[in-house]
Amino acid sequence: MSPVFRSPWQRPGYASLVAALRWTLRPFGNLEDRCIAWLVSDNNRRVARHLAAHPAQKVLLIMPRCVKKVGCRVDVQASQTECLSCMECPLGDVAAICARHGLQALVAFRSHIAFDMARREKPDVIVASACHDRMIKALRSVPECPALLAPLAGMERMCVNATLDLAWLQQQLELVAPTPEADRVAVNR
Repeated sequence: MSPVFRSPWQRPGYASLVAALRWTLRPFGNLEDRCIAWLVSDNNRRVARHLAAHPAQKVLLIMPRCVKKVGCRVDVQASQTECLSCMECPLGDVAAICARHGLQALVAFRSHIAFDMARREKPDVIVASACHDRMIKALRSVPECPALLAPLAGMERMCVNATLDLAWLQQQLELVAPTPEADRVAVNR
């Protein structure tokens, strides 16, 4: 049995407090996004401390459907193997990073699918990228799973051709599933 992760999202009333704070900040420009960024950063620090004491054995990497290039016909929910040869969207880079770490990514076409998988698989840590509001939904919906989260870096338009911070993803996967020393030297060249 894996060690228990303590999250403020497990406390009664915390989600309601955050919702009220977000609602209050919404009219003031980007203050709501800054609040979400702080909540995610605080969560990521908590998860990093947890992982320092309890290294992860089982990692679940979740990417949103909007990272997949429009028009792509590959079934990326099952495997990103074909993405390794395509490299036309960020999923090719994600697949390459995962291959170096010996991990498989899940591309969740709906957030409830990702949450169900997290509850079923019970990973030691989740690494995910998503829109700001989906990151809060993840923290609220699966508080028992430690999750390292990052917002999507950009998108063509809402939910279309999104990009993510690949350097951040590489850093998180190095934290939770280090590559063998020989691979690390080859990657850094």
